[in-house]
Amino acid sequence: MFRKFARNNIGAVTIIGALALPILLGAVALVAEFGQGLSTKIENQRVADLAAVAGALAYNSTGAQSAMVSAAQGVAALNGVPAGDVAVSLVTSPSGDGNQAVSATVSTSDPLVLAKFVGYSKSVLPVSSLSYAELAVQEPACIVALSASGTGVTLSGGTAVSAPGCSVASDASVTAPCGTSITTKIVAYDSGAAPTECDNNIAAPNGGSAKFSKTATPDPLAADVAASGVATHMASVASQLAPSAPSVPSGGDINFTWSTKPPSAVSEAQADGCTATFNSPVWTLTCPTGTHDFGNITIAGGLTLNFNVGGDPSSVYNFSGAIINSGTAMNFGPGAYNVAQGIVTEGGTNTTFAAGTFTVGPSASTTCNGANYSICNNGTSLVFGGPSTFVLADGVFNGGGLKLILGSGTTNSFELGPSSSGDAVNVGGGSTTTFADATGGSSVFSVVGNLNLSSGGGGACTTLSAAAQHDIDGNVSSAGGLILGAGIYTVNGYFALGAGGGGAVNCNGQEVGLSANDVTLVISGVDTPSGCAGQALCIGAGFSDVSISAPTTGPTANLAVIGPTSSSNTAGADLMQGASGVSVSGAFYFPNGPINISGGASLGGAGQCLELIGSQVSLSGGSALASTCVDNSSSTSTVTLVQ
Repeated sequence: MFRKFARNNIGAVTIIGALALPILLGAVALVAEFGQGLSTKIENQRVADLAAVAGALAYNSTGAQSAMVSAAQGVAALNGVPAGDVAVSLVTSPSGDGNQAVSATVSTSDPLVLAKFVGYSKSVLPVSSLSYAELAVQEPACIVALSASGTGVTLSGGTAVSAPGCSVASDASVTAPCGTSITTKIVAYDSGAAPTECDNNIAAPNGGSAKFSKTATPDPLAADVAASGVATHMASVASQLAPSAPSVPSGGDINFTWSTKPPSAVSEAQADGCTATFNSPVWTLTCPTGTHDFGNITIAGGLTLNFNVGGDPSSVYNFSGAIINSGTAMNFGPGAYNVAQGIVTEGGTNTTFAAGTFTVGPSASTTCNGANYSICNNGTSLVFGGPSTFVLADGVFNGGGLKLILGSGTTNSFELGPSSSGDAVNVGGGSTTTFADATGGSSVFSVVGNLNLSSGGGGACTTLSAAAQHDIDGNVSSAGGLILGAGIYTVNGYFALGAGGGGAVNCNGQEVGLSANDVTLVISGVDTPSGCAGQALCIGAGFSDVSISAPTTGPTANLAVIGPTSSSNTAGADLMQGASGVSVSGAFYFPNGPINISGGASLGGAGQCLELIGSQVSLSGGSALASTCVDNSSSTSTVTLVQ
């Protein structure tokens, strides 16, 4: 009986069950309440992620931490988390790449009811979740190769590119062989192979490795209003018409000679309503205020003519023939001069005109470089005062070693057409030619024909006017010193320096190859020079002392050169082969053509910018301090959750 009772375990199970029940209940409580905490943490993490991203986006667009905090807490509130439960701050990203990040911490608590029955003393369970949204800086590209089929960005010849505040980008490859270097934070490429470097010569500014990013780079100036606007103006330049020769009534010829006997200048002058007196070797012509009609005015060797020097500026002088100086000197007073057959000066003469309006047709002879010009200077000097207006149907020629000055002051105006050779301006070697400034409200600088400043083989010094807009329907070429007055130059052709030889010249006491300050060149490239085939802009071998700087204000601020924008025109830029004394500041924009720069001693620099955008970019020799120039290329940041 006793043994049977001892073998009966039904009661033992019941006792064990009774003893285990509180433990089981406690475990269930812990699972339930701490499981709820885990669920809350997951929800808090979701809210923290949303808050961090919202804060980062707000900071990215405003740069204000107050906006960052407000946006993060606002998103949290929309998800049921009070603002007081969200801590937001700007910190260093935990990714270790040096970028900033927005951290958002969501801290809530869950009540504990059952857990206290198993000895857990706290009445709430704190739940916290942390998120980081990194502000990954996307540096604007300052050297950009846009063609996926070209050679991309290529360095050679010891070139050192420093772009600490911008990136180097190529839709093809990036190649920096041994002996060259690129200093930049980011190199973007879109080729199959990563950028080619040698001994880590593509480095970040802090000495570490630059970041390589495989991504396509859009044209940073594709939507730039200034770049597209000046290019659009090219169509009107291409369609402009050359001025016409003046139509004037016939008049009598006056030939000033050593004789005063009839038929002489005295009687001819009287026939024109003027008087002529001779005090050897000087003739003086005096005319009353009004309009006077002449044929040809000529002068014999050794004589000087003073033509109404003190006359009324409102007077009009019509010449159905030409003004020809073959004597010693001719001096003309102010007024309007309408000359049908050109103003021609011959060897050893000096000619001056006071301020006036000069409307001149082509010379009858081809003594100026084999062509007919409206102004043909073969004399020692020809000087027009100013401010003056020039309407020259057949352009200007200035012979070798001679001086020609067109106007003075700032409110001159120029309309030039082509000579019989197609040149609107042609200068001989060693000459000095100056176009005074044309910055007045009604001033224009308009040319139909070529600016041929290289036919004399070099040595010439030419200064073009400062003007808001220079419209040139033709090519510009120079073999000597060229000084460009400030303004926009729209050239429907090519722009070439030293394409066939030549080099810097002493202009006004300074060595000048090209001085183009506060200048934007807009070049169509519809024609290219034979010495620089395929290039819209060419600065030839050894052409030194070149300074190009874009305007810092105005519609084309920081735009130095804009090449062909039509996708069908791939003419590019070839600059400074072996040149020295070179300074370039501004953006070079050739979206469809290559940019080749070699031998540049100093590209960019303190207070300057240098931005190169081409179908491909090749740099050889020298150094380049690159930076962005145009506002719409400014730095941006992308927002990425990193933790």
